[in-house]
Amino acid sequence: MNYKEIVDILTNDIQPTITVFGDFSLDKYLYVDASKDELSLETNLTAYQVSHKKVFAGAGGTIANNLRAMGAKVYTIGIVGDDGEGFDLINCLKDIGADVSYMVYSHDRNTGTYMKPMRSENDKLKEMNRFDIKNFTYTPIEIQEELIDNLKKVLAISDAIIICDQYNEMNCAAITDYMKASLSKLASEFSETIWYVDSRKNINKFKNIILKCNHIELAQVFNIDDSLMDSDKALYFSKLLFEENGKPVYVTLGADGSVVYDGEGYKIPAFPVTGEIDIVGAGDANNAGIVFALTKGADYKQAGLVGNAASSIVIRKIGRTGSATLEEVIALLNNNG
Repeated sequence: MNYKEIVDILTNDIQPTITVFGDFSLDKYLYVDASKDELSLETNLTAYQVSHKKVFAGAGGTIANNLRAMGAKVYTIGIVGDDGEGFDLINCLKDIGADVSYMVYSHDRNTGTYMKPMRSENDKLKEMNRFDIKNFTYTPIEIQEELIDNLKKVLAISDAIIICDQYNEMNCAAITDYMKASLSKLASEFSETIWYVDSRKNINKFKNIILKCNHIELAQVFNIDDSLMDSDKALYFSKLLFEENGKPVYVTLGADGSVVYDGEGYKIPAFPVTGEIDIVGAGDANNAGIVFALTKGADYKQAGLVGNAASSIVIRKIGRTGSATLEEVIALLNNNG
């Protein structure tokens, strides 16, 4: 690929408007200072002392973070609980300049949260066991319908819709069976808009939409051993999804880069990374890079390279849910082209 051509596309005058729809979370980092451990008088267990904390918008919020860092205008549509985590999530999205006017609020739902204690000991930072806050009851149909209604309000002004299907609990978050059918129908009706979905467990359940998953998720769809999923097999199974869905399919393969099948199969290289890495948010950065590039006029192969560039930048940002700026992506392309 011609890297200079891709840089020229990324730096053109187009400012896309992109809507991130679906599952959002709060990534809450608690920094535990091991030197301040206390013994609880009540339980006789160690009480960990949090010296400070950081919060970031996660899942769909991480996609929004990266899109804003690249220069897109962003609308967010998802579910927010009437809780402290919801308050923090909305503030995180506002802080990056995302439009949160179409988020759906509910006092009956938890704000999805990944609470990540980070223990500092002997000058090393290590992530401890995570605490997850999710919903384990079905999402009320009234909330689902409000989400769809809000999406319809921004369709006419959106160049692209990115759907984030994050949670494994079926029908308990924003992306339900009803939602998959509704989104697939809307994608057919508004076919001039770029529709893109990243799904952990249901990538084969969406229609008329660009599909993206990683090699492990693809292996699960076809019930094969994920250790056997190399780039050749990823292209083979991507072709099967393409033939069923009629839209391009992206599959990421970690250090082996990614593939895209759009009627032809392409292997897209990774950008080598040395030293310590943190893969949190890498997939979301990839999503943002791909769709941002597509809205700027890149083809599917070029967009895949931009996604890989964004991922390689984010995984170097340790202990936080990082994002890749447009300047960082361009510098990486210029240095490797």
